[in-house]
This record gives sequence, structure tokens and C-alpha cells, in this order.
Amino acid sequence: MASTLMTVAILADGSSVKGQIIAAGMDGYIIHDTTSSTVMKIPKLTGTYNPLDGSLKPDHDNNMYTNDLSREKEAYQRLQGILVVANCLDTNTHGLVFEFYKNGDLEDYIRDNPPAPWSQKVNWIFQILDAFIACHKRRILVFDIALRNLMLDDDMNIKLIDFANCSLLPLDENTELVDEDGYTAEIDLLHVINVIYSISRWDKFQTDCLKMDQWPAADSLPSTLGLP
Repeated sequence: MASTLMTVAILADGSSVKGQIIAAGMDGYIIHDTTSSTVMKIPKLTGTYNPLDGSLKPDHDNNMYTNDLSREKEAYQRLQGILVVANCLDTNTHGLVFEFYKNGDLEDYIRDNPPAPWSQKVNWIFQILDAFIACHKRRILVFDIALRNLMLDDDMNIKLIDFANCSLLPLDENTELVDEDGYTAEIDLLHVINVIYSISRWDKFQTDCLKMDQWPAADSLPSTLGLP
């Protein structure tokens, strides 16, 4: 007889997830509470569910993920009140609670829709720049900068999400923005420029660069001819 055991997402206390999983990343799940206009990001914890007896057993490797959200919690605390950053409504033992942005992310929007008017593109570009100015002022190197992490609210304004891999530099220092792995503010800005290019061209573009010695050569980057 085939096995009836199933792998399911679970909460930090070992209980089952209530709600719909609408996204899954390297470090967590996004759960949509269909009874409200919120989503919750939880660590990527799984368990084995046996429908025959209703038992739920957490997986052994869950300890790899249990503390992954602590860095994000501090990042959102530093950025509280910044309009271009996703509104973190609550932090609790299970995860982070956010407003639900039903318009989705900019990557899907660009893929599924005709090009937006240039005036709309300019609004998004300035909002993105505002977001990263705010992050750098609060000594946060964002790292994971991509169209998929730029949500669109009900008014089609940008909301920056995902600080799972960010670097939080000491607030009481006034030194250059560079972390212990050699990641710098300049690399953050390179990836911001990739996003701006993608919006302008209306086509996703990304380049890999994690350290200054990986900086792409100019002739490896796409042309800007024909862009406003």
C-alpha cells in the first residue's frame, strides 16, 4: 500500500499552518490569511503529517531555519514608518505579519502586462530610490534586490520586502557601508540600477555581483540606447 504520509508546512510551535501558502522562498513561507487582508512570513519549517491518525511530527532539520526571521524583524523595526517599505503590522512567535498586496510583485506585473506609461515608470523609479536611501541611512545593506521583492499596493505604489539576507551595520558608527563579507553600498546600488533598467526596458534584467572584484565590465551590460 502506498505511503499516506505527507510533508506540510508548520509553525514554530509545531502546529499546522492555517491559511494558504502563496509563496515559498529559500528561508520562509508566505501565508495568506483569507479571513483578513494580511499575510504572514514564517520560517521554512516542515513536518510529516499522518492523515490516518492525525499526528504531525516536525522534521529534524527545522533547527536550520528557526532563527532566520530575527534579522528581518530588526530591519523592519529600523524602517518603521517608511512608506515605500512593506508595512509590518506585527511580529510574533510565529513570524512577521504584513498587509496583503493583492497586485503582486513588479516582476509578475512586468511579465503579464503591457508597458506602463513612462510617468508611472518614473514614479516607481523614484520610489525605489527613496526606499534604498532610507535603508542606507539606517545602515542596512539589502542584498536581495530584485523585481520580485518590490510589491505593488492598492494604489500601484512600491512596497519593498524581504530583508532575510540583509546586513545590519551598527547604528552608532559612521563608517563606510560594507559588511564582513565585503558586500558594499555600491553593490546594492548596482542591483538597484538593474531594477531601474528592467522597469525602463519593461523586461527583467539581472547581473550577479556579490563582491567588488566581481563588478561587471561595461561591455557585458546591455545597451541603454533607445531608453528615455
